[in-house]
Parts: sequence; structure tokens; C-alpha cells
Amino acid sequence: MTTVLLTVHIIVAILLIIVVLMQKGQEGGMGASFGGGSSQSLFGSGGSGDFLVKATGVLAATFMLTSLSLAFFSQKEASSVLDRGLNTGVVQEQPAAPAGDGAFDPAKLKDDGADIPAAE
Repeated sequence: MTTVLLTVHIIVAILLIIVVLMQKGQEGGMGASFGGGSSQSLFGSGGSGDFLVKATGVLAATFMLTSLSLAFFSQKEASSVLDRGLNTGVVQEQPAAPAGDGAFDPAKLKDDGADIPAAE
């Protein structure tokens, strides 16, 4: 779903750039470079102005909707940056075994209870 939405978003962005560049600015812009008067017959008697303005509005609204949708879906997939940083899978090294015979003796781990305060 995200891949399809991203593809649509990129296509809409490119079309939006093209439509904005084709619009007639204060001094003609690129709209006049597509044949001048003959471009009016392509878009109707009103010229390309109304069509390009409507196309810009539709493409801008579509661009905003795809942007918000992508932000929503990306939020569901990833949690926090800090959470992703803590789960990197780095394994810490264990300290070396003490010198001696190398055998593990669980009896040495027993506590005699001298450090525990008495219950009152």
C-alpha cells in the first residue's frame, strides 16, 4: 500500500511542477511558448488559463492527501527513533572467566545472610 501511494505521490508531484510551469505568469511565462495563440484552440476558446488553474488545484489537493496518507502509514510502521536505536541487536561481550581451574562452582555464589538486616 505504501509503495503504491508513494508512486502516486511522485507522479502527482512531477505533474504539479509541469502544470505550474505551464501557467501564464505576469509576463507570459512558459504558457506562451507552446504556440502562443494556437494553444487556445487546444484548451478551448478561454485558453489554457482556466484549465491550468483547475488542474493545479486538483493536483495540489491530491498532493496534500498523499502526503498526509504517507505520514499516517509511516507512523504506524515505525515507533520512536529512540526505540529503534535501542534495538540495534548489538551483543555485549561477557567478561573473561577468572583465572584458576576454570570450573564454575555455584557454592561460591551462596550468601551467608550476614548482610541482610533482621526482621523486626
